[in-house]
Amino acid sequence: MRRYVSLLAVFVCLADIFVKGINDGLYDESIERYSSSTVGLLKLLNVEQQFADSLIRFAKQQGKKVPALGAYLSAVDYKLNSSPREKVEYVSNPLNALSLLRRTHEDLPKWHAYFKKAIGINFESLDKLVEKVPSLVDLMSAMKGIKRIANIYDLRIDDLAEGLLHGKQYNIRMTYRDLIAMGNLMFQQRDYQAAAKWYRIAYKRELEDRYELFNEILGNPSENLYRQYIKSLFVYESYKSNPLHSVEEALIAVENSMADISQEELYKLMSNLNSPENDVELERGLYQTKTPASKFEIGCRGLYRRKPKLVCRYKFNTTPFLRLAPMKFEEININPYIGMYHNVLYDSEIEVLKEQSTNMANGYADKRNDSEIRDTVARHAWWTDTSAIRERINRRIEDMTGFNFSKTEMLQVANYGVGSYFQPHFDYTSDGFETPDVSALGDRLASILFYASDVPQGGATVFPEIKVTVFPRKGSSLYWFNLFDDGRPDIRSQHSVCPVINGDRWTLTKWIHLLPQMFIMPCKS
Repeated sequence: MRRYVSLLAVFVCLADIFVKGINDGLYDESIERYSSSTVGLLKLLNVEQQFADSLIRFAKQQGKKVPALGAYLSAVDYKLNSSPREKVEYVSNPLNALSLLRRTHEDLPKWHAYFKKAIGINFESLDKLVEKVPSLVDLMSAMKGIKRIANIYDLRIDDLAEGLLHGKQYNIRMTYRDLIAMGNLMFQQRDYQAAAKWYRIAYKRELEDRYELFNEILGNPSENLYRQYIKSLFVYESYKSNPLHSVEEALIAVENSMADISQEELYKLMSNLNSPENDVELERGLYQTKTPASKFEIGCRGLYRRKPKLVCRYKFNTTPFLRLAPMKFEEININPYIGMYHNVLYDSEIEVLKEQSTNMANGYADKRNDSEIRDTVARHAWWTDTSAIRERINRRIEDMTGFNFSKTEMLQVANYGVGSYFQPHFDYTSDGFETPDVSALGDRLASILFYASDVPQGGATVFPEIKVTVFPRKGSSLYWFNLFDDGRPDIRSQHSVCPVINGDRWTLTKWIHLLPQMFIMPCKS
């Protein structure tokens, strides 16, 4: 009973910390989350590189060897003169992005304190850089994004940790500290199966990641690894063998059983668990239980059957201009009708579009609730500046659709981040969501989605109700209807955005409203 009360006290304490975090602005949604976009991650990479550059410059000015500078540069994977393209490729890999967020949130302030104390650095610029490190919420968002990628694409955590992403091997592996951070978050979220997987990999890496200097400066992440690993295994196996017992009961039981275990007994137990025979059995057990894939997840994996009797053609009959310059058009689905235009957004226009990213805001799919942290969908901005290119794109949309709207109407620019996604949703007014300008312009009749980048892996647009998956193609535009011609909602238009496995997903979106089309698209009799 005493142990149970103690556990309750911990949960109450965590709740107090959470509430305090809200009051202190930790969960202020106006603060940019680096993890929610490649644009944000590039800003954070720049913060880290400025920090490293300042240390190197100081060492050169003083003409002396700075203690631990080499270790720090090695730990942050510092590279001189990386090109803009190389930087984008670096942060577009989710493992690099996670490591960048974790080490800037957890490690950078500790390195800063060490260098100030060890060599007397008192650069005001360094102090300001440390103020820009990501928040705990930002780091948690990235780790949840990694979990989402693993779950949606059915990736083995053992493979993911070694840089094998959906069948493609990358020249990167997660660090020891990254692995433990992932295990700790899964434990906090009571996903003990995932926690045990991450801790198991970390335990195997422990010997190769033991650096006394790092432990002295950054702290030793191994201190609680053994106990956390055993707790995760016990709770998971207990729940798997008897689902009627709650995970809380299993956690209390293992806390009680481990209360008096000595460190020596703990080492023996871990050594026994890590023996070849037991480890094989553990791995089999950890990967044995799977949740059935949803229609959305099946679509993200590209496993829908291709629709038959679809054609590609040049489209020239929507407006008179298309008789002079027909557009490449591909049928994606017949009923409901979904099509894709190819080569309708040009590189020069994409560069201008990306310039709209300077004032991007966090994008959320859920309603605001102060008792929980909302997942970001992406970073987005409304392209409102008067621009010949924006008007030209709007005119092109009119040629594609034949619909009527102002050529100066806004377009939405979006850029996605680490494992960020958009859950299955409707673009029309539904489930408490009211589309902007619905009273003046009517509901959203159709959606036009331009892909402003190729995405090597993941990032598809999925229509789960009709089992259609569309992967991004730079310069192409996806086009579908949300309403029937009489204005009734078409629930088959439900769609979602799959998380990017690796790559930089940029989109430009335009919604066509119903009322201006009154005489262009009358109801069929």
